[in-house]
Amino acid sequence: MNKFKTFLVFLVTFILQTTIFSKIDIFGANINIIIPATVALSQTLGKKIGPYGAMITGLFEDFLFTNLVGPRALSYFLIGSFVSSDRFSFAKDKSTGLIMTFLASIFNLLLLSSIYYIFMRQNNFMNYFPGPMLVESVLNTLIYFIYYRLVKKIMYIPTYRI
Repeated sequence: MNKFKTFLVFLVTFILQTTIFSKIDIFGANINIIIPATVALSQTLGKKIGPYGAMITGLFEDFLFTNLVGPRALSYFLIGSFVSSDRFSFAKDKSTGLIMTFLASIFNLLLLSSIYYIFMRQNNFMNYFPGPMLVESVLNTLIYFIYYRLVKKIMYIPTYRI
């Protein structure tokens, strides 16, 4: 059941991102609500569901809106994998999620800019650095609060007593 709920969360997030949030420009920055959704779901559900759902969402975004297929899927997958990694064992509380969302937003921008520069010779990163990049990171971090509450409310996480 959690897989279906995760699919619905990513589907609604994708629809909201492509229709509403991509058109909103705040101080030269656009909010990317897929990153907070990826962090919240990966943090809560673990390494199987969050990263792969984010990768599929990124593939849809790449197929529909860019000429190069894969960079967003790679970025979202790496973010989800890093957040849900057992190797680093991050806490699953709000403060860790806020920090991870902030850092993931910066990582996403740096990775996408470098990939687009290497393969398509597009370099608009310097126009986005540092002001709008920090504004986007802060806005994504604020959106994380909504996703954290939403995921905690709708996802059933089994706990067993021994």
